[in-house]
Amino acid sequence: MDPGDKDVMSKIPWSKGLPGRKPLFLTAAFMSAFVLLLGLFSPRALAWPPVFPPSRPVTKISPPQKIRLGVLPVADTILLHLAVRQNYFAQRNWEVELINFQSRLEKDAAVIAGQLEGHFCEISSAMLQRAQGYPYTVVATTSHTEPDSRVFGLVTKPGSQAKTIGDLKNQTLGIAGQTIVDYLTDIFLLKENLPLDFFQRRDIRKIPIRQQMLRAGRIEAALFPEPLLSMAEKNGGTVVLDDRALDMPLAAVALRDDLITQPVVTEFRKAISEAVAYANLNPVYTRNLMAELGLIPASLADWTPPLYNPVHVPGRLPDRALFDSYVAWLRRGGVLKARGESGNLREASAFEETIYQLPDLP
Repeated sequence: MDPGDKDVMSKIPWSKGLPGRKPLFLTAAFMSAFVLLLGLFSPRALAWPPVFPPSRPVTKISPPQKIRLGVLPVADTILLHLAVRQNYFAQRNWEVELINFQSRLEKDAAVIAGQLEGHFCEISSAMLQRAQGYPYTVVATTSHTEPDSRVFGLVTKPGSQAKTIGDLKNQTLGIAGQTIVDYLTDIFLLKENLPLDFFQRRDIRKIPIRQQMLRAGRIEAALFPEPLLSMAEKNGGTVVLDDRALDMPLAAVALRDDLITQPVVTEFRKAISEAVAYANLNPVYTRNLMAELGLIPASLADWTPPLYNPVHVPGRLPDRALFDSYVAWLRRGGVLKARGESGNLREASAFEETIYQLPDLP
């Protein structure tokens, strides 16, 4: 276990009830002393082996399958990387290859070309692909809002006098149009009973440019995911609003329809569940792997990712209310055609076709 892992886990109330945790806490004093001794010889202690969660029953899927999953260089994909590295997919007869793309446009082009069996995606992307006739269905989530830790937040430029969202009326807000940050901007404003044109939204899709413009004061505020939100805060910005009061999945994995059966979805989620347990037992190790893979900036050496809530990830999929909220947002932006027009989601079955319906899975 990485030296920082034990202390991080002990601060998470719900983590104490997870399987396999009791022996860890029973030996906490011993582990602390031992890790301290290790630290004398190895400042980062990266060679210290990670803790493995208890093994779970595995059902091998037959026949063996190769699954190419498209992923982006973002922190939300770490569970997929862990599931591949720790052989949680391979144990189930799947040869999962993660195909890296630098942008959503590149990944979606591969989806359209039929080059992927599945992909990491925003929920809105899966909806639009379904509307356009591409047969992919959301089967699992990789991140979810939590009341004790933020995932997305709105942060001001360094030195700004703004302390609340109300202080930012008519100010420029850096976002990425038609993405989760654009959607969350609407949700934040609606929850605060503010008009949707409250900000002057500026579409800055490349996150490094958005970061640079915020630091330079060329925009008044921006919306970022963690750990970039914490980085902007360290650079002098003020987080005026975040997603801890929300209750929704944020990122997902979609598989091609011809692969989907109940056993496949069940085992796919179980593989990600095992990655969740692994990440929760080894948060500092996981953070270092994120940096190695380029999913977070290497400079964030002191940031520890929040632990996953296994109640929410990977099995908490969007419900119909959230789905309808996305539909309304896509129509407001003119991305999804108006009700009744051709090339649209099928009204009667859109939810069932886009979000896999199988309750009570892990």
